[in-house]
Amino acid sequence: MKSLKSICAIAGLAFLLTACATPYDTEKSFWSFGKGFETVQIAPDSWQISFVGNTNTDRALTRKYVMLKSAELCQQAGFPYFTFTNEQTNRDSVGQFGVGTTSSNDLLWGSSTIDKETSTVVEVTGLNSKDSNTGSRVYDTNYIIGHVSIEG
Repeated sequence: MKSLKSICAIAGLAFLLTACATPYDTEKSFWSFGKGFETVQIAPDSWQISFVGNTNTDRALTRKYVMLKSAELCQQAGFPYFTFTNEQTNRDSVGQFGVGTTSSNDLLWGSSTIDKETSTVVEVTGLNSKDSNTGSRVYDTNYIIGHVSIEG
């Protein structure tokens, strides 16, 4: 009986953790179930930023997160402008598996739900001037930081 209460408590906690969109300040780790940001500097002026959100994190919110993170990184590195040199967004189905017990204390494994997971990967390059011939849109870091809201 005590183990059933433990399983119910763990399941309830897991439900609460997945009931909201993945927060902006989440870093990808084992403890975040692989959700959140991962940032790698790939050149003195460039970064690869990836973000994976849960079922409640849609493409628009994921794009805002990546846009704001790009502006923050470029501003910290002293670049007043930036551009995306590569961008890819996906919404994939992922299976979630559950564990339960029977009345004879046998463990049961099974698929419980199919969730959607939004992921975005960008390569962002910091720029010293807006007139750069990048062939793509150039963003102002201060404008993005001041005007892109990630609040609900």
